Amino acid sequence: MQLIEHPDSVVIVALDGQELVLVRQTRPVTAEQTLELPSGKIEPGETPAEAATRELAEECGLGARKWSELGRFWAAPAYSTEYVHVWEARDLYPAGEVALDADEDIEVERRSLADGFDGLSDAASIAALALWRAKA
Repeated sequence: MQLIEHPDSVVIVALDGQELVLVRQTRPVTAEQTLELPSGKIEPGETPAEAATRELAEECGLGARKWSELGRFWAAPAYSTEYVHVWEARDLYPAGEVALDADEDIEVERRSLADGFDGLSDAASIAALALWRAKA
């Protein structure tokens, strides 16, 4: 069996009124742009809540006054150690400049909640949005 050691991560369902904040970025595996919820790895010594706050600011230039944890799940338990923490962010506000990693090319998009799943292609975003809808 091949096992991939991967840090735990966060996915953020960021809501701005009736709009969902998404990111479009190129992923090396697909070699094309994907549309996803903001997300990222939890850094050593960081809590999931701290990682969610940091990732929303870094990828989208946003902060949130209201946070709630929606749930957690294994990304791919058959071969990966990654555990995904899902957060909801509401009452958004500008939190400075976007601070992307050197290998990131992210564009922020907003779309109606009614169109939430349209165009999403990664499992973490789809699962996170499904968790959010189940609790809404």
